[in-house]
Amino acid sequence: MIAYNIEILKKIATNLERFDGWVFGLPPGINPEQWPLDPNTGYPLMHGFTLKLPEDYRIHDGIVGISFFAVAAEHNNGGPECVDGLEEAILAEQSPEDPLFKPFWELAQRVHPSCEYVTDILGCYYATLLLTEEAFYGDFCHPPKVLSRNFDNDVSYPDWLKEGGASCFWKSIYSSSLNLPPEKYGIYRYLGGIPPEAIDFNRAIVLNANPNDPNAGKMPTDDCADYVHPFDNNLDWVETIGPNHLGGTAFPYQGIPDFLTPYYIEFDEMFGGYNFGSGNAQLDIKTRDFDWSCG
Repeated sequence: MIAYNIEILKKIATNLERFDGWVFGLPPGINPEQWPLDPNTGYPLMHGFTLKLPEDYRIHDGIVGISFFAVAAEHNNGGPECVDGLEEAILAEQSPEDPLFKPFWELAQRVHPSCEYVTDILGCYYATLLLTEEAFYGDFCHPPKVLSRNFDNDVSYPDWLKEGGASCFWKSIYSSSLNLPPEKYGIYRYLGGIPPEAIDFNRAIVLNANPNDPNAGKMPTDDCADYVHPFDNNLDWVETIGPNHLGGTAFPYQGIPDFLTPYYIEFDEMFGGYNFGSGNAQLDIKTRDFDWSCG
């Protein structure tokens, strides 16, 4: 088992070429009614990335990839924006009596069968879908039609639904008041320019094997003598590990999550456009647990 760096290319994943996945854009192989909803708002969660897994990371039967969805960045400002009572209604076993909530509950019942939700410490929702080979190469899926809303305490329509996740992330980073040219921004260099206002805009990703990482196949932990800690010494191999990687050595900003197995993805905010407080996140493929910490 080896670790992999995940490189963001200045290319688009298309129906003809999927590479090893993509960031931003749209998920594959589902229909709109199967798109995960944000229980706090009733809006679709934002697609962050889809990754095709190498053979030694395919630990779920028949599954070759995973798609990750996240709360809209503007709905996470030190805690989630919420419609009162909607979360409880969407997650209830029985259809709610309130007619305002009933359509959202019904739509949530049709979410993809592999969907699994997780919340962070703030109560914001994220979700993962497991993908077969057929699903990974399936058609790109546009979000479902937003249901009619008549809530007294409604929340704003997500910006990514209007212009795409990449454009929203660029606008959250770029500031004209800093008088810096766009090419000085990391996201500009990652994406190869200013992303267009397009919901289907993506950037392809590829996996690059990293045989120098001594922790591939090991469970990241602070308590295991077998795990080589990257901060113990001045080790040359540490420099070979990218900010977005599959397996190997973990570099969380605030301690290693206790749920991590050797089968995990570590990624930063630019890997799909999130609000991690300038930090990074870890998603475990085996347990499908998720956490992030600010920088």
